[in-house]
Amino acid sequence: MPIEFHREGPWELPVGWVWARAGDVLPIEYGKGLPERVRDSTGSVPVYGSAGIVGTHISSMVDEPCLIIARKGSVGSVFEATNPCWPIDTVYFARQSPVLDRRYAYWFIDFAKLAKLDQSTAVPSLSRDKYNEVQIAVPPLAEQRRIVSRIDQLFTEIVDGETTLTRARDDLDTWRRALLKAAVTGELTREWREHSRPNETGEDVVERLRLALAQALGAIVRFGRRVTVEDQIEVDVANLPELPSGWCWSRVGEIGHVSGGLTKNPARAEIDRKLPFLRVANVQYGDLDLTEMHEIGVSNSELDRVLLQQNDLLIVEGNGSVDQIGRCAIWTGEIVPCVHQNHLIKARFVDAEIAQWAFHWLMSPHGRQLVTTVASSTSGLHTLSISKIRAIPVPVPPFMEIVEILKVLSAETDAEGTIEVELSTGSKTIDPLRQAILKAAFEGRLVQQDPSEEPADRLLARLNECAPQSRSRARRSRSVVEANA
Repeated sequence: MPIEFHREGPWELPVGWVWARAGDVLPIEYGKGLPERVRDSTGSVPVYGSAGIVGTHISSMVDEPCLIIARKGSVGSVFEATNPCWPIDTVYFARQSPVLDRRYAYWFIDFAKLAKLDQSTAVPSLSRDKYNEVQIAVPPLAEQRRIVSRIDQLFTEIVDGETTLTRARDDLDTWRRALLKAAVTGELTREWREHSRPNETGEDVVERLRLALAQALGAIVRFGRRVTVEDQIEVDVANLPELPSGWCWSRVGEIGHVSGGLTKNPARAEIDRKLPFLRVANVQYGDLDLTEMHEIGVSNSELDRVLLQQNDLLIVEGNGSVDQIGRCAIWTGEIVPCVHQNHLIKARFVDAEIAQWAFHWLMSPHGRQLVTTVASSTSGLHTLSISKIRAIPVPVPPFMEIVEILKVLSAETDAEGTIEVELSTGSKTIDPLRQAILKAAFEGRLVQQDPSEEPADRLLARLNECAPQSRSRARRSRSVVEANA
């Protein structure tokens, strides 16, 4: 059937370009069901579903290169099949068009975002009638190929940029871990120790903290080479790194007070006092996400125990992933008053610097390894408890050295934050950059036009001369009029 084409459309086109209906210049056909149980996976013919290749088969349904367009599920997703393939019944396929370069059509369909045509109330779906009415910008064929070449070149550069960003982010993570390792083992302040004379040792710091906690909370069990807490948890420190002179090993429960939070239950709905409370989802690695806060009933008798104070260290008790257990953050008093749930363990210290020191230790490679070891169990489950947190060893330097280390870490963290923002900004600009390139391409601004090339309207008119004239007179008249506009 003759192809309708015209100059007016969603945006202004360069000379030599026209608009045409997708159903005319890139008609689609239904795929054919091929259940997994009947596929022969020994074959090499790719089987396409709405998410791309879903398997292989020994024979093909389409014996030529084609485009695959998702009909169900991932509506509008488009894939380019360069070899014979089998499109199943959740997709459409489009054979080679005499009007459109296949890869040009691929990029235009990708740019058109056909998902917006979905009008289903259940499974997302793309109607062929809706697809047929989509307007496609058609340049001269030679220009289409130049556009494709330029898009592919620019997108390759973007992929290279993404690779560079990923490598830079990986390098930043490696640098962050190395920095924390150097900090908590004393390597970071090696030169500082050669020129400084602290007025106390790590053992002095532990004794001072122990006495301060004892005054407020009662006697606390001293830390030995092997530590046993109330429920017989033992932590061997023999394989921990050797500490610099003046440092010593302690444990979280000796230099800080460790406690649990509120258990959420239906009875709390009857308590009049409702306060914001932190959940596991609010505590990330080194950060607090307070965008979604819940409230919980808190009785008078438990308020003092669960009320958060500035510089409290919050530690995640358990998680489905071993990598997420023990993630922690410092409470800085953004919400007052605020409490925490029982799946967050709280460690409170008498000095803000000690809280920061314990936080950096738990975030360091050595600290993370200890947390994973302590959290493991013979049942294969991984979880922490108040007793396990109390038993975790902590290196304690002289207080002056702690202050010096925190100062260096703060400066480095500020620089790291700037780099992280730059990397994040770069990542966020990638998708908009792709869309901007495609937009420029289909508005005729990406490559130079060549007046000597056959215009699209002349190509389409020539093809129409060879096509059966079975359309209505109104449509034929419209094509002629608009083609000459």
